[in-house]
Amino acid sequence: MPESLIVLGGGAIGCELAQVFARFGTWVTVVEAADRLLAREEPEAGVLLARVFAGEGIETHTGVAAERVRHDEGGFTLTLEDGRTLHAVRLLVATGRRTDLAAIGAGDAGLDESARFVTVDGRMRAADGVWAVGDVTGRGAYTHVAVYQGRIAARDILGEGGPPADYRAVPRVTFTDPEVASVGLTEREAREAGLDVRVGFASVEESARGWIHGAGHEGFVKLVEDARRGVLVGATSAGPVGGEVLGALVVAVQNEIPTTRLRHMMYAYPTFHRAIEDALEMLDGQAYAIDL
Repeated sequence: MPESLIVLGGGAIGCELAQVFARFGTWVTVVEAADRLLAREEPEAGVLLARVFAGEGIETHTGVAAERVRHDEGGFTLTLEDGRTLHAVRLLVATGRRTDLAAIGAGDAGLDESARFVTVDGRMRAADGVWAVGDVTGRGAYTHVAVYQGRIAARDILGEGGPPADYRAVPRVTFTDPEVASVGLTEREAREAGLDVRVGFASVEESARGWIHGAGHEGFVKLVEDARRGVLVGATSAGPVGGEVLGALVVAVQNEIPTTRLRHMMYAYPTFHRAIEDALEMLDGQAYAIDL
């Protein structure tokens, strides 16, 4: 393991690997141009992870971009736009990826190689006799999206029929500790879409299972409801098993299960899932707060 590492990019991949290296004994610094870690997720998720990282000795710099990088025998020197410099033996660049359609020969299939993504219909058809699945379709760079699309394409190729692709409830999980898992719209996205939004929030630490779990129980459940229709349009589950708890919320968002029905479900005690029930109670208009 390197003695020191700068991670350029505080998204899912950058945060996951930053924590991995730090727990193996590397001194790690994360640099993120956005104003918080995991900028794609709810603000509370970035606040939570920054607090956990600080406790583990991971240094974070958010809201500042990298201006230039220099490499010599001693390692890498990163100059930030505010003039500060950081030094480490190794540099990990985790700033995202771009699709290169020309590199995969998309033009040979009659597709536009200059496009950002391959446009497909609900059955993954890109052109006559051509199907596309995975990252190139622009529906999310996740393994589970590619697997989901691959099954639809295979059924279509074999003439088996079946429902077309539905992306209303695409789950995403950042496998840090705590895990940060989400589905659907964030609170900000829902408001920008013009929805009448109600928010429910519950702290995992304050739940029965969180108390039993003890150290490492940081987390929360945040629900975003379209109040007019009375259904969830988004949710975040952060905690020791945030990705597992998300499963119930994906089902709720995908099938537009009324929140009144979700409130009257029975949640096994003492599981992390009970934080969902606590968050649902907060949808009644009570204000929630998180220590930022």
